Amino acid sequence: MLRHWARFLAGDGIELGPGHAPFQLLYAGTNSRYVDRWQPEQNRALFPELGPQASFPKPHIVSDLNVDKLTMLGDASQDFVIASHVLEHLADPLGQLEEIHRVLRPGGVALILLPDRRRTLDHQRPPTSVEHLIADHEARVVAPDDAHVEEFLRCGGGWNDAWDADERVMQFELQRQRSFHVHCWTEDEFSPALRYAIVDMGLQWELLDALFLHDVPDSIEFGYMLRRATSHADPIVLGERFDEVRKELFERRSDSERRAAEATQLRAELDAIRSHPAFRLAARARRAVRAARSRLVRAR
Repeated sequence: MLRHWARFLAGDGIELGPGHAPFQLLYAGTNSRYVDRWQPEQNRALFPELGPQASFPKPHIVSDLNVDKLTMLGDASQDFVIASHVLEHLADPLGQLEEIHRVLRPGGVALILLPDRRRTLDHQRPPTSVEHLIADHEARVVAPDDAHVEEFLRCGGGWNDAWDADERVMQFELQRQRSFHVHCWTEDEFSPALRYAIVDMGLQWELLDALFLHDVPDSIEFGYMLRRATSHADPIVLGERFDEVRKELFERRSDSERRAAEATQLRAELDAIRSHPAFRLAARARRAVRAARSRLVRAR
């Protein structure tokens, strides 16, 4: 699926927060610049669990996306933006969607991937509601508050009741520097946020493709390939199109999975029939009859 999505990326674009695993650009005519908060040596210090072999690319643009967003880039200046496992780390995801839309040229695409909370350390956390995102966006928050950090640590197993006040402050600040999961969703829980961005914020998004959790065995992520419309359209119409296209993509994938499951079951049943002793006896009988007929024909 990600190889297929790489075909949508062409021209000059940016990748936000590539970490130690930048998105692979597989086709000619595609150039990407990295936007990150930290230099490689700082990233390695913040994420020692990845080991010394982890390779963090040097950012072309240094930006704290919570504070700076993409203000260093001009309007309609990018052919594509990659945001792979980024939005869940930000204090104001709706504000970042707004910035991604702003820097894209009409017809430019945004590749957005997000972890499904059911497959991560967030599986015990409640989903972030659209109302929560709207409140954060309207307040123009630039840093996750202590409540977000505490929820992440408690539900993810990183909390220690023995921490004193100073240790707690240090641990909270470390998580903010590491850029923890401020928010979490499933694919069904995040789609309303995109719809709000389209209908209520006026972002001219068109849905080209979607990645559902069960598209890939053992996957932990879902995602969207969005295109900035080439001409202005009614936000309500775009919202309806988003819903319709997403439903069509989901139903088509589900139908393909159903047909594949039916084919697998039929092959299993056929193999069981072929392995049955009665089937083997009948097969030998058919071969014997054909051999007898052949001898009779030769005798004539």
